[in-house]
Amino acid sequence: MTLTEIVAATRSMLDDTATPYLWPDEELVVCLNDRLNVMCAETLCITDSTTPQICTVTLTKGLASYALDSRIIAIKRAALQSTGAPLFKTTQDSLFRWYGLWQNFEGTPAYYLLDVQSAHITLHPVPAASDTINLTVYRLPLSEMSTSTPGAEPEIPRRYSRTLINGILALAYEKSGSETLNTESAKTYRELWQKGIDEIKREALVNGSASYSINDLMGVI
Repeated sequence: MTLTEIVAATRSMLDDTATPYLWPDEELVVCLNDRLNVMCAETLCITDSTTPQICTVTLTKGLASYALDSRIIAIKRAALQSTGAPLFKTTQDSLFRWYGLWQNFEGTPAYYLLDVQSAHITLHPVPAASDTINLTVYRLPLSEMSTSTPGAEPEIPRRYSRTLINGILALAYEKSGSETLNTESAKTYRELWQKGIDEIKREALVNGSASYSINDLMGVI
């Protein structure tokens, strides 16, 4: 569904089709972007291995730590471009147990750690030569939806649109005001939203596309 179609469907269910609107388009789009980001974070429904600025990390000899794009939620796979060899996620505690002063080792990277807070990836051993890491990641949308591009479509599968609209409605009915605030409707649509999110997660498990939680995926330095 396009942004125009999503806003129209949401507005119809809000019974807010006459101008001046109780919920301006801009407010509904803010709600949409919020729910879209939450959906992506909770269900890992956007996978990417081809967007260069997100999925490639250029390695420099002697440098262990590299910034990741802030839209990355989790890494599904990391591999060296030179050999195709996969890198394995580990933790700082494990490296200390195995190697002691692991930061001093230089060679071909075989492991990586993630600093969730600063969005950095740290490699072990420290690269002894220039190379590139190719990533397959779960991420947020590349750009937010905007009223300036009404024909744009969210990156999520079209079949998730109903859940997205339920999420928008849940937030919309929490708007303060005698004609907008409706706690019962907000509760109803929040439950429908959560049911939809749970169904997307089950679908991912059945298809084998995301058999782990975000916490499972994210190592911590």
